[in-house]
Amino acid sequence: MKHLLLCAILSAVNFAQGQIDPFLGIVPLDQCDFSTPCSYIDIPNTSNNLWQRAESQKSILSHVGPVMITDSVHPYPNENISSFEIHWPAWNQYPLSLLLSFHHSMDSDSLMDGGIIEVSRDHGATWINVIEDQTNMLFLSNELYTSADTLFNGEKGFSGTFADRFTQIEWIWAFPIKDMPVDTMYYRFRFISDSTDHQKEGWMISDLSFAFVDLGSGINELQAFDFSFSPNPSNGNIELSCPFDIERAVLSDLNGLIISEETTVNKKALNYSGLSKGIYFLQLCTSDGRRSQTKRIVIN
Repeated sequence: MKHLLLCAILSAVNFAQGQIDPFLGIVPLDQCDFSTPCSYIDIPNTSNNLWQRAESQKSILSHVGPVMITDSVHPYPNENISSFEIHWPAWNQYPLSLLLSFHHSMDSDSLMDGGIIEVSRDHGATWINVIEDQTNMLFLSNELYTSADTLFNGEKGFSGTFADRFTQIEWIWAFPIKDMPVDTMYYRFRFISDSTDHQKEGWMISDLSFAFVDLGSGINELQAFDFSFSPNPSNGNIELSCPFDIERAVLSDLNGLIISEETTVNKKALNYSGLSKGIYFLQLCTSDGRRSQTKRIVIN
């Protein structure tokens, strides 16, 4: 109860950036080490976008196995803007907290070229730098850039040369919740360079992970819910296995748009055989309304 009370008190003030607080513990949710493509990562297909999933052939940005990197062979060019996005469904499951972590390395012109992390809660219509995303929430971080770390265009971001930095960004929604985000939170990793070519290597992300923070007062208990289904991939007909009575099933696409919602569910089976082939997210909610869980499903 004391942690939720603390959040309620802090909601009345403007939050300053602080260190990650694990509260009663960090509960892992999902991870992507880029050894295989991750369905929720989108690399815009533009001619000047440097980002690619590949094995690095560079000396400073060195890593064994596939990574996300701004060109795996060549230095980054001048006057470039490149980005990739993460569309990860979170808020219907874990509405009070979210922790994004990643390992990364960089070689860029210090305080000139570099990388910016942005967040969107309107499906990419608008973006905001993560260190400015402090509306009605407790925003914490480890090894993130600060307001003094400005790039050539005045934006705040990472720059310089470093290897295998572990950065964590934590959002904790405070009470009263006035600005609850949509069920999918978008993140964008954007790399920019100025008009001078310094023959630097760029930016590399070696893994990503998502977790939520146990805030106490039964929050972790409410999230302790899981289900399984088969087959996956499926032709649309799936068999469910769940220890709880299911009241609602919500199927969303990669953009977070709801494709199907059933409020009275037979917890043994679901039928999505009429849908187009692709990757979807299936969320099940228990009949007491206190637990939910989302998993990826492939329909072929």
